[in-house]
Amino acid sequence: MQEMFESVRGWLTLYGLQVLGAIIILVVGVIAAKAISRLFVRVLRKAKVEETLVSFGGNLMKFLLTAFVVIAALNQVGFQTASLIAVLGGAMLAVGLAMQGQLSSLAAGVLILVSRPFKIGDMVEVAGGVLGTVEAITILNVRLQGFDGTQTILPNTKVYSEKITNFHSTPTRRIELVFGIDYGDDLQQAKEIVLGIMRDDARVLPAPEPGVWLTELADSSVNLTARPWVNNADFWQVRCDLMEKVKQAFDEAGISIPFPQRDVRLKGEAPVKAAA
Repeated sequence: MQEMFESVRGWLTLYGLQVLGAIIILVVGVIAAKAISRLFVRVLRKAKVEETLVSFGGNLMKFLLTAFVVIAALNQVGFQTASLIAVLGGAMLAVGLAMQGQLSSLAAGVLILVSRPFKIGDMVEVAGGVLGTVEAITILNVRLQGFDGTQTILPNTKVYSEKITNFHSTPTRRIELVFGIDYGDDLQQAKEIVLGIMRDDARVLPAPEPGVWLTELADSSVNLTARPWVNNADFWQVRCDLMEKVKQAFDEAGISIPFPQRDVRLKGEAPVKAAA
């Protein structure tokens, strides 16, 4: 018993100050790591960084600082931290190689949250034709709510590496409608009908002023293009309403919307008109 006591006392005499120093480094370092990470989070929020990125950045900062404190404490008691760092580095490299796709999505997620090409609630078209409303943006993926009630989850690499079309990036949006009339119809009358319908709709913005232009002399029709501007929230309803009102007004005015036709001439017979 006396020998054990002497052994413990000798160990404390030799290593006591180092252990005490390691404990102090560990306690003070962990407290400092929490304080610095909280300060980092406040700075990010003050800079109006996306909340998802704020949370991720705060947790990452806390983890890195805590790891540094633990290594410093181990070094204080004489532990060979160089070998530990080498082992951790090798492990991180192996994990990184095994998770290349996730790490790419992580990097793309950070870029999306920083550059903000869209936000939650925006209607977007991404990944070569996926259309929907942004429901969530995370570090690894983007979740879209489709108009048919379906939900699409896309990895951030797929979203960020291809064209992004944001239909809500501006408060207003231009509608483009094409109406075909018969070659025998009154062109000026048709333009006045379409223009009048747009001007009578209170949802159509007065500026930029709506207009109607002849844009194509097609095979079977004379095509008029109408371009009114509306608020983003009214886009689809106004578009559908204008098409319906123009169709009704054309019917009342006797203006026809022709289907594709082709004149077929048979040798020795009168011309025959047949549908294409």
